[in-house]
Amino acid sequence: MSKRSSSKARKPNQQPSIEIPATYFVERVISTDKLTSGLPYQRPVEDKEVDRLVREWDERLFEPLAVSYRDGRYNVIDGQHRISAMRKLHGGREVMIRCKVYSGMTYEQEAELCYKLDKAKKRLSLSQSTNALAESGMDAETTEIRRLMETAGFTWALGQRHGGEYEVIATRAVINAYRSLGSAAFSRMFRLLGKTWEGDPRSVMGPVLSGMALFLNTYGEELGDNAFIKRLSPVDPDEIIRRGKLDFSTKNASLRYAKVILEKYNSARGGKKLTYRFNV
Repeated sequence: MSKRSSSKARKPNQQPSIEIPATYFVERVISTDKLTSGLPYQRPVEDKEVDRLVREWDERLFEPLAVSYRDGRYNVIDGQHRISAMRKLHGGREVMIRCKVYSGMTYEQEAELCYKLDKAKKRLSLSQSTNALAESGMDAETTEIRRLMETAGFTWALGQRHGGEYEVIATRAVINAYRSLGSAAFSRMFRLLGKTWEGDPRSVMGPVLSGMALFLNTYGEELGDNAFIKRLSPVDPDEIIRRGKLDFSTKNASLRYAKVILEKYNSARGGKKLTYRFNV
């Protein structure tokens, strides 16, 4: 028997069993009604972008959609806007569309690929790219920030334009606060925010977060949590934002809002007052 032969020959048409790596893909033409989009790691579909694609549509420039076949579904990793544009070009009907279909990917790997594809095309805002990173779990800092916020009862609602109760839509202010405070003080900040203003979305807007981070960095060791909650809870977050905007004595945005927080803390009756020690 030759070396090519085997005593255990496969049956006709029987394919060898192979393990498909996560990077394996095939190109297929799939109906858009079979594609699942709108996953949490994706940026929202924007009508303006869809309309632009419709106006500038050129089939010769069309790239296959990036799709992951997982748990019996075709999940769109990259191409939501192209799907919407093609449907619009065909009167809202479902259409057949070329896809690069990956097999064996996890949800986290899909999110990572989405992030890398959009980053390469420079299409993501900071909020959108941070959301994709958080969903992928590939970035330790982003994962830790989200975990600490959730432990304090908040949701990091990345990519949203408006937040509800206990939802934080700020991105840069959150990241900067984490980097300046460290894990323990960052957690404390969100616990204080939650207990003081009970998840009011105005209390976790970027300006308030930047001011709170500077306030805690300056006075954290001599500040009592109960005293802060008692003194600041009667204060409307809108007043902090409004007063901070009107302070033209400094160009440092964090300092503007930290000064308002300090003033409101000291204006409460009784208790120890804090001396001005901001050094920025």
